[in-house]
Amino acid sequence: MTETQPTVLVVDDERGSRESLRMILSPHHNVLQAGSGAEALEALRTSKVELMTLDLNMPGMKGEDVMRVVRSEFPQVEIIVITGCGTLESATSGIRYGICDYLQKPFDVVQVTASVMRALSRQRARTRLSAFLEELGEVVGKERDAHAILIDVERSQKLRGRLGGIFGERGPASQPANESPLDPPRTIEFLEVLAETIETKDRFMRGHARRVALYAGLMADRLCLSAGDHEHVRIAGFLHDLGKVGVPTDLLLRAGALDANERQLVEQHPEIGARLIKPLDIPAAISLAIRHHHEWWDGSGYPDGLAGEDIPLSARIISVADAFDAMSCDRPYRRALARQVITDEFKHFGGRQFDPNLAKEILLLLDTGVWDVDPQMLAESVGASAPRQVAAG
Repeated sequence: MTETQPTVLVVDDERGSRESLRMILSPHHNVLQAGSGAEALEALRTSKVELMTLDLNMPGMKGEDVMRVVRSEFPQVEIIVITGCGTLESATSGIRYGICDYLQKPFDVVQVTASVMRALSRQRARTRLSAFLEELGEVVGKERDAHAILIDVERSQKLRGRLGGIFGERGPASQPANESPLDPPRTIEFLEVLAETIETKDRFMRGHARRVALYAGLMADRLCLSAGDHEHVRIAGFLHDLGKVGVPTDLLLRAGALDANERQLVEQHPEIGARLIKPLDIPAAISLAIRHHHEWWDGSGYPDGLAGEDIPLSARIISVADAFDAMSCDRPYRRALARQVITDEFKHFGGRQFDPNLAKEILLLLDTGVWDVDPQMLAESVGASAPRQVAAG
């Protein structure tokens, strides 16, 4: 056994079943055994356990009673029910207690192995989600816990259904064998919901994330980036303002100028955004693009004062896409700028704020007519523009 092996607690009053499961799991897991519900709870209180397999029909403390206590005292432990007397009622009860799977005896090696892998994947996913929500709580809530923040996010009727589909409790029959509740595609979906929720604070920002993702993707096409880099640019474009969840709403809506302290708060959003996704299995390229999308080519940007090609290419692309959308849409402090004004801005700030080559590329791209489309209509037409498939990194 190595320290990295997850611990599985096998709970069954039949010695034969316990030994069979031990033989199946021991090559890759640290296996503990308990012959009763009381022994199982003692093991959970004295050892770190990631997963428990549980027989329902045992003398003394029944399986349902064990599940109730485990969910109350050890909510992080995943449960797989393995029983020889399964009924619809017991399966329904298991789902109510958030079990990961429900297997009938006699079980086989493939079935048990797949179920355990699925459960441990879900356990890791929940750990990452918990870390993310705790970080979110520190940034936003101050005195609010993570669950309260998630409830705030869910208040939008439009987004509530999507959140339910991403993180809602689902029974074993509906859980795909190769998917956990926080696989990278599901992580992206959750962050999309959070990014869109931020936009509901400010009517001027609605659709901004989707449009920046689209423009960044078009720029990536012009630069002939690889498929993977293209995906990362588009995802980062969608999530670039994620850190604004930590910025007071009144500052985002301010029509007048911000003072030095207020501007400092707003300018923390790239760092906050990168910090929020750190606990998740998001590729580092996306995190770097989020952190550095406000760096300037001449080194006078923030948060790290990077200059020139030291700024990640994806961040430079998003900087251009973000600036174009900001200039071409209404803001609390001004109306959308005219086409010629935007062109002049990119020409003037190429080599200062923007990568000079990318400033030229955006002008060539805009000559194709992209900016002649109504921004809100564009945002709605690319409602699924943020990609779902991304490899962990």
